[in-house]
Amino acid sequence: MVLSFPKFNLSFLAWIALVPVLSVCLDSKPKRSFLLGIIFGVTFYCGLMYWLIPTFRVAGESPWAGFLALLLLSSYLALYKGIFFYAISLAGRSGLRSSVLFPVFSSGLWVVLEYLRTTLFGGFPWGVIGYSQWNFLTLIQVSDITGVYGVSFAVLFVNAAASQLIKGRLISVIRSLVLTVFVLTLIFIYGLRSLKIHGSVSSGRYPGMRVAILQGNIDQYKKWDEKYVREIMDTYESLALESKRQKPDLIIWPESSVPGYLFQSPELLTRIKRIVSETGAYHLVGSVDFNDTEYFNSAFLFSPGAGKVSRYDKVHLVPFGETVPFKPLLGKFIKTVGVLGDFSSGKDFIVFSPPFARFSASICFESIFPYISRRFVRNGAQFIVNITNDAWYLKTAAPYQHFAFNVFRAVENRRPVVRCANTGISGIIDKCGSVIRKTPIFETALFSADVHIEPANTRLTFYTRYGDVFAVLCLVLVIIVGVLDLRGRFLADKMR
Repeated sequence: MVLSFPKFNLSFLAWIALVPVLSVCLDSKPKRSFLLGIIFGVTFYCGLMYWLIPTFRVAGESPWAGFLALLLLSSYLALYKGIFFYAISLAGRSGLRSSVLFPVFSSGLWVVLEYLRTTLFGGFPWGVIGYSQWNFLTLIQVSDITGVYGVSFAVLFVNAAASQLIKGRLISVIRSLVLTVFVLTLIFIYGLRSLKIHGSVSSGRYPGMRVAILQGNIDQYKKWDEKYVREIMDTYESLALESKRQKPDLIIWPESSVPGYLFQSPELLTRIKRIVSETGAYHLVGSVDFNDTEYFNSAFLFSPGAGKVSRYDKVHLVPFGETVPFKPLLGKFIKTVGVLGDFSSGKDFIVFSPPFARFSASICFESIFPYISRRFVRNGAQFIVNITNDAWYLKTAAPYQHFAFNVFRAVENRRPVVRCANTGISGIIDKCGSVIRKTPIFETALFSADVHIEPANTRLTFYTRYGDVFAVLCLVLVIIVGVLDLRGRFLADKMR
């Protein structure tokens, strides 16, 4: 299943990857199925998130600490897989295994468990199976109703029906296949219709504004070394002044691109204001900041005439990177906590309001959480910017996986996403999820592009307005199917 995710992108494998495990668990005892689910989960998550090991090394920790973190995180996430396959085993011992409702039950339960693990204890959405289909545009259009979970539901539906094909009776197989074709047909009709209605944002249907993306490609080891402050600022000044020829409305810098505390360094602040003035454009600049008691990871909007316009402080912090859960207990075991683990969360979902359009800026990790982009758009954002620094991940699969989340944020809210990453992948994604432009990783890059935006009063999508109602609906479906199965078994026992 790992191969179905970026950067391998063999998306078709996700549609059959679970069939062998499902087939085995249908004929296995529940305890054995739970153990099999744990083994499957640990193997999958370790393979998907292997990049945690080099990330720890870049942060100054031992690779062994990274390996331990990977193993612990994978083990926790694998518990949800264990629960799923335990339930599949129970279904295999009931009438569900040969029922047309088996794919419904399996898909619904999978979605419920995915939703729980992406929300409980701060949540961790990495590895949600729907994200493996990020470049399957027709399929993912349903996300503006269901979020990514609708795509997960479809993928699991096919896996469950295929396992019935192996283990079920002919009549149940035929019924399940008919239902599967029906479900997929509905999704594809909706997808084709959505692509036709929304079209490509690059079609010029609505007025656009021009953005310039600055990908500085600054080595992670240089970012906080005073010896490189001038070199880093020279890089961004050169890119910004070069972009001036394209006459952008907005120039975007990556997360924490300023090599220092911007508003505590008069020299840095003066230089950035000069760059802003010389380019004649608005600048969105990523920088850390602090007051008397707190540190923040922030995005600042500067105008060419008025200096700082407004700021957004990152709301959802990275565990063990920007904040340490259970800090009194765990802080002493993590060397980097003194530097990286003392950030405070922002409180407000800010929408910037320059003359050309209203937009919001998610910072790094925030792009993997749908609720943040939803809040931005509900507050009036006409497009979303994601600034990030993925240098931590080196040349692993992580930058590609991280980029893919943004495709869903665009479709869910029908808003373009503009991404600016220190070492890539930077890019522009239209509201249908089509990648209009993207950069290679670990290359200095600059590009300008037009972002076509719809009027501020454009109707919000169902998903933007109501969120993960589909996940709740899946819970209801699982309960109903479970009750029907128990009722059927009760009546069968009574008739004996």
